[in-house]
Amino acid sequence: MKKLISIGVALAILALVVMPIGAAAQCPDTGFTYPTTYAKIPFAILQSGLELVGDILGPLATTLGLPAWLVDVVNTIAPWTGGPLSWTVDMMAWGLSLVATILGPLTTVMGLPTWLPGLVSDIACGLFTPFTCNVTGPAFAPCA
Repeated sequence: MKKLISIGVALAILALVVMPIGAAAQCPDTGFTYPTTYAKIPFAILQSGLELVGDILGPLATTLGLPAWLVDVVNTIAPWTGGPLSWTVDMMAWGLSLVATILGPLTTVMGLPTWLPGLVSDIACGLFTPFTCNVTGPAFAPCA
């Protein structure tokens, strides 16, 4: 059982590396809806996975004895996962940006490390980094 879990973890880590590269290598004219930021790539992966499950379940639902409404549910959840659910990343980045702004004056008052607001701001900027198809583009500078 532990070996299966280890293999699953290794495949999950591999997917985290390979899938964004594969998504970045696609061209915009393929009909693929690109995530607007790098942080939304996992949601786009989930959306495409749900769409795949919906496409597979369609013809197999009656064969497997599954209810017909299951395909409709999966196909309804898929775009929501890539759209509104991915907005949680935007809200988290906005919240981190707000925390970084508040931490600025508090570093001297509360004796916090001076690098802390910059670190939180860098994390927020990384979440807002735009996703483009041009993988050979300019250097990574999200908040420059």
